[in-house]
Amino acid sequence: MNRKTEYALLALEHMARKEKRTEAITSTREVSESYRIPYPLLAKVMQTLSGKGLIKSVHGTKGGYQLIRRTRDIRVVDVIQIFDGTVAVADCFKEEKITCPQWDGCLIKTPFYELNRKILDLLSETSIADLAIDRENEGATAQGMPV
Repeated sequence: MNRKTEYALLALEHMARKEKRTEAITSTREVSESYRIPYPLLAKVMQTLSGKGLIKSVHGTKGGYQLIRRTRDIRVVDVIQIFDGTVAVADCFKEEKITCPQWDGCLIKTPFYELNRKILDLLSETSIADLAIDRENEGATAQGMPV
């Protein structure tokens, strides 16, 4: 994932949390300051999300952005594909027609294909609503996760 994808996921997760509190409009400045994301880059990310129909721009002095799709209907894989293109663990899986000169004799293509499929399945099953689950109240952190 590139930075734009990470920022887009952070912004959408932030908006999903606000939506639960009925504060539906989120400003780019608010997300930028909350996550220390460079404002100009986040503004471009928000415009892209708006152009792709995940959020809409709300004009006015208290304007910003608003989710227009249910957060459980926005899949992480959709956001990744907007900013990174096809999700693949190896370049050969990004191509519609295989052009890799090692393909015929490649001994790792089958396990990598399975790995790629599992990652895609997980990213497709994970929604923005899943990212916005209040983990602080779960009382436990995943082992090895930075706190």
